[in-house]
Amino acid sequence: MNRIFFLLLFFCTSLSYAQNSIKGKVIDRGENKPLFNASVILLTAQDSILKVFTRTNEEGNFNIQPPEKGAYRVLVTYPKFELYSDIINVEDSKIDLHDIKISSRANVLEEVVITQKLPIKIKGDTIEYNAGSFETEKNAKLEDLLRRLPGMTVSSDGTITAQGKTVSKVLIDGEEFFGYDPKIAIRNVRADAIDKVQVYEKKSDEAELTGVDDGVRIKTVNVVLKEEARKGIFGNANATIGTKHLFDAGLFAAKFNRSERIGLTGNWNNMGGGNDSRIRSNASIQGKPEYKNIGVNYDNIFLKKRLSLNSSYNFNNNSATNERTSNVKELFEDKTQETIGSNSSDNDTKNNNVRTQVRFKIDSIQNLDVQLNAGKSDTYTKSTSNRSITINDTTLTNTFDENNSSKGNNDNADFRINYRRRLNNNGRSINVQFNSQLSQSESIGQTKSITNYYKNNALNRADTIDQKRVNEATNNRIGASLNLNEKLLQDLYLTVGYTMNSSVSKSLNRSLNADGLGEYTLLDSLYSKNEENKNFNQGANIQLNYNIKDKLNINLSNTMSYRNQKLIDSYRDINLNRNFWDNNLNMNVNYKLSLNKNLMLSYGTSNRIPTFGQLIALQPQTNPLFVQLGNPDLKKSTENSYNFNFNTFSILRSSSFNINAGITTTHNPIANKRILDSEGVTTSNYENIRDKINWSARVYSGYSKPLFNNLLQFNPNANVSYGNSYDFLNGVLNNSKNYNASAGFGLNKQNSKVIDFNFFTNIGVDRVETLLQPDLNSNSLRANINTDIKYFLPFKFDLVQVINYGYTGKNKVYTKAINQFYMNMELNKKLMSNNLQLSLKAFDIFKTFNTTNRSFDSSKFSESQQQMLTQYFMLGLKWDFNKNLGKKND
Repeated sequence: MNRIFFLLLFFCTSLSYAQNSIKGKVIDRGENKPLFNASVILLTAQDSILKVFTRTNEEGNFNIQPPEKGAYRVLVTYPKFELYSDIINVEDSKIDLHDIKISSRANVLEEVVITQKLPIKIKGDTIEYNAGSFETEKNAKLEDLLRRLPGMTVSSDGTITAQGKTVSKVLIDGEEFFGYDPKIAIRNVRADAIDKVQVYEKKSDEAELTGVDDGVRIKTVNVVLKEEARKGIFGNANATIGTKHLFDAGLFAAKFNRSERIGLTGNWNNMGGGNDSRIRSNASIQGKPEYKNIGVNYDNIFLKKRLSLNSSYNFNNNSATNERTSNVKELFEDKTQETIGSNSSDNDTKNNNVRTQVRFKIDSIQNLDVQLNAGKSDTYTKSTSNRSITINDTTLTNTFDENNSSKGNNDNADFRINYRRRLNNNGRSINVQFNSQLSQSESIGQTKSITNYYKNNALNRADTIDQKRVNEATNNRIGASLNLNEKLLQDLYLTVGYTMNSSVSKSLNRSLNADGLGEYTLLDSLYSKNEENKNFNQGANIQLNYNIKDKLNINLSNTMSYRNQKLIDSYRDINLNRNFWDNNLNMNVNYKLSLNKNLMLSYGTSNRIPTFGQLIALQPQTNPLFVQLGNPDLKKSTENSYNFNFNTFSILRSSSFNINAGITTTHNPIANKRILDSEGVTTSNYENIRDKINWSARVYSGYSKPLFNNLLQFNPNANVSYGNSYDFLNGVLNNSKNYNASAGFGLNKQNSKVIDFNFFTNIGVDRVETLLQPDLNSNSLRANINTDIKYFLPFKFDLVQVINYGYTGKNKVYTKAINQFYMNMELNKKLMSNNLQLSLKAFDIFKTFNTTNRSFDSSKFSESQQQMLTQYFMLGLKWDFNKNLGKKND
């Protein structure tokens, strides 16, 4: 209650803080008429940092409140009118600028081009933010800067959203930096080294390779560094120790030398994975983990910018021990089955990965792109599990105890080469692509299990498995494609092509029982396989692309392929061979209603071909309680998807609106058909539901708008989804319906003055209906409130407070609601000209976080808990270093 009172008090005091006001009236000089909706922008006079902006009313009047006293630059803009600029000094008294008369301009550019140093510009379809106009703390990172840009948000896990869309790529001067993890860039590149941040819709990789626009767009952020920031050394190092013997050490260092960039990153902790921004999220530690990581990235441009190289290497070692308990209830027509289990595990995985991309501009008409990815991993796993299964909460049918251990390795390599040549000046080009993948793996494991079968709650019989399992697998794939692009008309392009793929995979699983001497030499064919799978696909594709002055883009593509598949298993005398045609059709319409409004419609249809594993009992059995069969009479199913997206963004209002919706239908769906017998054995098979259609629909809408003279950013959103599907429960056809609806809003303030905060709340309801057990149809309420607050204190102290509350309501199976609450706090002290930071962190201060997880669908309700450390305290130091980067020479 005290926290809520404090927030309300803060809002009130913040709104009453600005007592000064600036008013005036904007008039068309030629016609002497007021200009409605003209933009009035207030910048600091010294460094042009955006402070406040507003719009004129129907009478041309405006009233704007500066946040504090001082010198400001007033800018007034109106489409196709000249720019008004003036310097004013704000003191105690109110300022009246009276009539501001601006003249119409006869010739203007289509896009907004302002010669003043404005915070935001529009260049074609690119939104460009001037980084220097948005104030950040010293040693702030790119992530902190992005949080301050209008229309952009960054979540606690590093996910970036721009104008209502998730950002998929982050580039530094147009190139990927540490391509295997883009979060490395946003959490380590310094904000004071950045000149501009550009946000735009990037063409798909396929469109850039072929030269034909397919209408697909990828939301991209490109960070343009200052000229002086392209040469220098920067980075940070941190070391943290905590209670429960916790520790965390990390290093990031980078050297930029114009076109050459070298980066190094490393981390070692026993908290699990990377720990950046942990204070803002639920930082509970699952089990007892240990994480080691080292990575290096190298970028450079050679041969007068004709050859570019991007290469990275990453090694990580993840190990963890954990314990977990679970409760699962499955619904059938005439009964329920409850499984109560526990599991303990010990895992260790070591991964080495190399990524290299070389792009060579041979001459003005030829380009070559070569990519090579390779990896090597070693794994060790050990687990112990036990389960008890009862029917209708009273009748015990089975108990199951199992011990597993396995040690294995995997090697893989992926090579791709793409060559493109322009054949004439009218848009004709040819694109040739070749790719190859190689992988091999092997493992040796030991399995011991005991399955007990009960009758009338008394032990009836038992099955024992004691096996050594040796697994070997290889996969070789080769593919090639040839595409010819032709410009038919001024705005119409045609692409025709041929594609070929061939793959051979072999899988040998040998399950060996012990002989009379205790040696594992006897092959158990029920749990083994010796499989060879051959696939050869070839197809033709045709694509039409109609693009009118970047206003309207219509893309229609169709791919028809002929497939040949063969499968041999010598252990089970399987020899399958089939040939068939397949066809996929896609259409995408992208219409730019205006510079800041976009509408997209798409349709796609594809076939779901039954796999060999669905047609025949292919996979070896893994335990006595589950038997997988196959249905040779299965037919393909057809999926159709329809999608809609509308997005609009206002630069000067810093507001955005996005709505997207989709419907997916599946005709002749392939459903899993499970039958549970009296001994507790589940037999699984597949069957087409010929007279039914599975379908789902969803609608999402989000809005963003500043409030109170840009003091707060307001972000409401709503989401609705529905699913209607069919499956079989104990051999009987079941109809399941899922309803989900939620609404929420966020508020944030980011200006590094006195207090910053992010607030988000969401409430929703989930409903599940099942035809076979209507008495268990359930509604469940869920809600979440999350806020992180940063207080700027005297003497270079700051305090971060994170509060989270989650609620999961009860349902017909679990009649008790789940309440989850935690509070994290971090106290920081800046030392040595702010380059060194001492921090004290406290997680789950009141030790109130509930570690229970719950989920449910039409036929299964589950609840689980795992070993988790929620409350702990940490003391750490972080050093930011910077040599020359972003600093101008005297």
